[in-house]
Amino acid sequence: MTVQVEIFGVRHHGPGSAHALERALDALDPAVVLIEGPPEADGLVALAGSEAMRPPLALLIYATDEPAVASFVPFAEFSPEWLAMRWAVRRGRPVRFIDLPYAVGIAERLRAPEADVSPEPVEIDPLVRDPLSALAEAAGWDDGEAWWNAVVEQAASAPAVFDAVETAMTALRAAAEGRADPNAEREAKREAWMRLAIAEAAQAGEGPIAVVVGAWHVPALRQKVPLGQDRSLVRGLSRAKTSATWTPWTDAKLAAASGYGAGVVSPGWYGAVWRELRRGGGEPLDLRRLTADWQSRAAGLLREAGTPVSTASVIEAARLAESLAALRDRQVPGLQEMRDASLAVICGGEPAPLALIEARLIIGTRVGEVDPDAPQTPLQADLSRQQRRLRLKPEALALEAALDLRTEAGLDKSILFNRLALIGIHWAKPLDPGGSRGTFRERWVLEWTPGLSIALVEALVWGTTVADAAAARALAQARDSRDLATLSELVRQCLLAGLQEAAEQAMDRLQAMAVDSVDVAPLMDAAPPLVQVLRYGAAREVPEAPLRRLVHTLTEQICVGLAVASRSLDADAAAAMNQRILIFDRALTLFEDEVLAGDWMAALARVLADSQAAAMVRGAAARRLHERGAAPAAETARTLSLALSPAQPAPEAAAWLEGFLGGDGELLLHDHALFAVIDDFVVGLPVESFELLLPAFRRAFSGLDSYQRRRLLDLSGTPSGAARPAPTPMAVDNPAFDRSLPLLKLILGLDA
Repeated sequence: MTVQVEIFGVRHHGPGSAHALERALDALDPAVVLIEGPPEADGLVALAGSEAMRPPLALLIYATDEPAVASFVPFAEFSPEWLAMRWAVRRGRPVRFIDLPYAVGIAERLRAPEADVSPEPVEIDPLVRDPLSALAEAAGWDDGEAWWNAVVEQAASAPAVFDAVETAMTALRAAAEGRADPNAEREAKREAWMRLAIAEAAQAGEGPIAVVVGAWHVPALRQKVPLGQDRSLVRGLSRAKTSATWTPWTDAKLAAASGYGAGVVSPGWYGAVWRELRRGGGEPLDLRRLTADWQSRAAGLLREAGTPVSTASVIEAARLAESLAALRDRQVPGLQEMRDASLAVICGGEPAPLALIEARLIIGTRVGEVDPDAPQTPLQADLSRQQRRLRLKPEALALEAALDLRTEAGLDKSILFNRLALIGIHWAKPLDPGGSRGTFRERWVLEWTPGLSIALVEALVWGTTVADAAAARALAQARDSRDLATLSELVRQCLLAGLQEAAEQAMDRLQAMAVDSVDVAPLMDAAPPLVQVLRYGAAREVPEAPLRRLVHTLTEQICVGLAVASRSLDADAAAAMNQRILIFDRALTLFEDEVLAGDWMAALARVLADSQAAAMVRGAAARRLHERGAAPAAETARTLSLALSPAQPAPEAAAWLEGFLGGDGELLLHDHALFAVIDDFVVGLPVESFELLLPAFRRAFSGLDSYQRRRLLDLSGTPSGAARPAPTPMAVDNPAFDRSLPLLKLILGLDA
């Protein structure tokens, strides 16, 4: 019996192609539907008929033993393949994927990882790379994308369009024969496999067969090739063990700008065209309704962002889009006409508002939803349950979430975000971590990307729930880590994630490593994160006693070894130690322990008195001793005078002064006693000594911003010996100061 086989060449994501395909399927009423796609996912096709499946979605095919090696097959609501699946499932017709198994490509990638692939660019003939541009050029257009949209995707496409597409592709493939195409061998195998799948379905003789493939493949599938020749071509292909599942996709990843080879310029625009085609049935697009709806949505976005847009502007933008289409000889306004009209009228010619429209309307921000009954990995299912419970809908656009940790929901969200971070799922990223003014508030930025689906599969090796996986990975990191700062940060993450057992084991290992450590720098890096948890972790259950003991251990080790660690340092190492001293000193202030504070001051005093210590570090020690009240103003003045005496080499004096004046410029502005010490020292310098130290002062003050330098200049105008009030605008009747003003500006870097 001869079986009718109809091959429909489509664009993988095209609303006009999908609309025409639906009408063609209704007319053909096929017994079997075959679709270009991964055969490994045949068992998942039935879920396409579920109303809970909301595109954009993707089939995820991954190596079972190495999930990082994976492939996605995306679908939008306007993808012809998605429509064909739903058409067949809802009518109870068999539907199968007929592409070359993805297990073949995954096996090749496992054998030749990316690191071994040559980075040299591969030459592809322009006709092979972009056949639509050749058709557009023949039709008198200079943009292949715009031409295809005008004649296929935005037209009231009838089934006859597939005959025209096949004729065009046949001519293109004939012209491309023998041209440079590095994928020719793989494409030949794919098309041989598809021909064999079509022949197998035809032999079953169940009735008419509908074949839905990319338009480029249609001429090859029409060829009369002996079955033996096709079988020989695909015989012996090795395959990897793979698994398949449905996963959410995003509008942004459907866009060509994301790097997706079959992507479209504007998923948002194609979605609008698709909805209008569905609304109109088989009728042509309603021009006024389409333009008015699009410009209304653009105006709504700007209004939400705080930019007023009048109804009159929306009407004017819609009329302008229609006029531009007429001037450009197009039946229906396309994306370019819509963008130009929005820019000119709604955005007032400003590119910034247009950028918002492009991100949220032209590209789109939707994230698909998978039926809860779809086969998911246990980790994916657990995350989905928690997202529903906490009302956290994944979005493709970066959105800020402010959490109040005093509420159960806020704390649970924070715990979930921190647990996901521990297993490498960076859906939520902390905004300004540690910079919050309160102990009960956190700010996060949430943005879902499809790559996180692969990361979830990879994280299965650690556990089947988010909590179990985070705890197991943290324990493994604690066992394997040899870095004190990394362990300290791990302790902090575990406590923020509510993983008490993992935190305790990490603390035990950190304690043991700290006792044996002879390097002070890692100890100084490890202490501040722990102090931050103690100071700002009040909203969580924190093991305060063990943490305080650990900070005590680290601090005592630091105090014992600080002087030795400050010796024989080059400029970069001295600057790094200077920064560590500043951060650790601030952390110890938060810790509020008088015994440790005393030990720390003694350690700084030993550094200051050690002639072998780096000059910059000695300067930083002198500043900290003064700020903490361990050195009175007279002693600080004496130390400053000795460090900057003519007997000291100029580079060493400059480094000491940089360490002494470095850090927070605001402290220098408000510490009037310290300001008086420096002021009196400079005033008392002989001319020769001042000229020698001038470069050092300029370098030291270069770390202050221009506003801080100008305030210092105002302070300098106060007569010597008078009480120094808070800085005020300079209005001083002091002839000596007026004469020295140009020099002061030179020192502070304000001479420009």
